Amino acid sequence: MRRLTAATAVIAIVALAGSAGAFTLAEWERYGYAMSTYDARSLGMGGAGLAAMDGAAGMALNPALLGKTEGIDVALTGLIVLAEESRETPLHDSFEGVIGYNTYALSTEIYDRYVGAVAFSPATELTDFEWAPVVAVGYGPRIDMSYGYHVQYRDPDFQTEPADKVLSDYYLEGDGGVNAFSVGLGQEVAADVYVGLGVDFLRGDYTVSEREVFPADSDEEDTGSYDDYDDVKGTRFTLGVLCENLHRVDIAAVYRAPFTLSGDHSSRTVGSEDSPTNSFEYDYPGELVLGLEYHPQNMLMTTVSCDVEYTRWSGFKDDTLDDDPELNDTFTYRLGVEHGFFDDTYARFGFSYRPSYTDERNTTAAFSVGLGLDIQGVRVDLGGQVGLREYRIGDDIEHGIEKVRVRETTTLAMMTLTHTF
Repeated sequence: MRRLTAATAVIAIVALAGSAGAFTLAEWERYGYAMSTYDARSLGMGGAGLAAMDGAAGMALNPALLGKTEGIDVALTGLIVLAEESRETPLHDSFEGVIGYNTYALSTEIYDRYVGAVAFSPATELTDFEWAPVVAVGYGPRIDMSYGYHVQYRDPDFQTEPADKVLSDYYLEGDGGVNAFSVGLGQEVAADVYVGLGVDFLRGDYTVSEREVFPADSDEEDTGSYDDYDDVKGTRFTLGVLCENLHRVDIAAVYRAPFTLSGDHSSRTVGSEDSPTNSFEYDYPGELVLGLEYHPQNMLMTTVSCDVEYTRWSGFKDDTLDDDPELNDTFTYRLGVEHGFFDDTYARFGFSYRPSYTDERNTTAAFSVGLGLDIQGVRVDLGGQVGLREYRIGDDIEHGIEKVRVRETTTLAMMTLTHTF
């Protein structure tokens, strides 16, 4: 019965899989994890910074920030993600009361990703134009399909030493993703008013596999399937504006246009050489983000940043499905505080709140800290964030049965090096 319960839970998990939420299963399996934060300073403030960043480091947040670049600005970022998730079934007493939980799956994976950008501001006196926009190029991940999930089924009625009898091992894995080569333009169009345009040229490939492996003495044969997504490509446009000439408040707005990813999809099973290839097309939604940075009226170098992001997930389309997935529009909130000291050192704190668009009852709360230093003319920003989410899958609401409890912890650590020549 325990094996049946666990197996049923896994089926429910896969069936409910949606898209970008974390490097964990519930919002990954089909559409990937959308990378959204590319700068350690922003991460330390909960992901906020639409009106607070500057230069190449803020290119992915708001292309209008490029207009503040002076000279040649180079930003390099490294990101490490530690994703942990556990899946638990309830333990009942003889009266069907829940007396505890049994952890049947516990996965821990570590991923590393890297981002780079260069922005160049031409000296206006060297040009024949009054306006000389800042030009920037960058490269980094946009949609990540990396994932590793493993659960081992054991026979609860057959005890052996030193361990229980293993019935099978189930694996769900993903590898690869979609990267972006980005081009951006930023221009100051009036005193302390900036506009920007960014274009992401998306390219990549990835594989998703599902396997069940049986012990050597089992009468069962291994099963599995492999889905390959090749020659995935698309283009996305981003428009941004930044206004800094208001009293103690800087305001920014960014519109990230909807985009389409298309490519070739082939599927094969264990023991089969047939691998039919079909095309696929996903229409991702647009995003509207508003941000502000507040400068308190005192001698302390303290700022408060707040971003609100609206994503129209109800407009998502998947041409491989008979019906489009029913996803929920979401509002994501990010809040951060940065305090500067007189030796060019900064301390940062932040918080973000993000609902899942597969189920609006599932939300992730994330807490952040960060530090900024100036070392020999190189700005070093460090940021860390811990995101927590707990939800239930496969509940039988009518009978009051709680089938699976899922706990997710996603820890991010990021470092950005910035230097202006």
